Amino acid sequence: MMHFIADLASPASESSGFMHLMDTFGVRGDLLFAQVVNFCVVTYLLYRFALKPVLKTVEERQRKISEGLQYAEEMKAQLASAEQDRLKVVKQSQEDAQKLLERTKKESEIYLHEQKEATERKINQMFSQARDSIEMERKQMISEARSEVVDLVIATTERILQSSLTDEVKASLNKQALEALKEEKF
Repeated sequence: MMHFIADLASPASESSGFMHLMDTFGVRGDLLFAQVVNFCVVTYLLYRFALKPVLKTVEERQRKISEGLQYAEEMKAQLASAEQDRLKVVKQSQEDAQKLLERTKKESEIYLHEQKEATERKINQMFSQARDSIEMERKQMISEARSEVVDLVIATTERILQSSLTDEVKASLNKQALEALKEEKF
């Protein structure tokens, strides 16, 4: 083997050494050229029909993955936006509910005030009617009492005067007493 390496190292036998090397390894030039061509053809075919579709598929998957990630980011942003919108709607609903509650309270206070006033008016009206009724009964009682007093005065006066006065004087006195009682108010 040393001899072979020494032959390769010498400058005079450069071309013959290469040939000798090729012969030693069993390499033939015509077959070597055919193998290089075959290698190039096989490499081209593998690149064209195997590697290129695989690279295209890998590229397509990378594109889809990046689109998916981008879509996920967009959905994340939309979700955040939807959450903010939901919070705004909830806040607005709470504000509307509070306003409705306040308005309902005010309306109920107004209604209660109106009902209270209406009740007070009815009570005052009933008191007024009761006073009027009492006043009317009082006047009727006074009138009845006067009538009875007049009858008693007349009867008493008649009894007293029957024994001492004449009929004309009695009638005149009765008439004067009756007029005096009518003018006088109880």
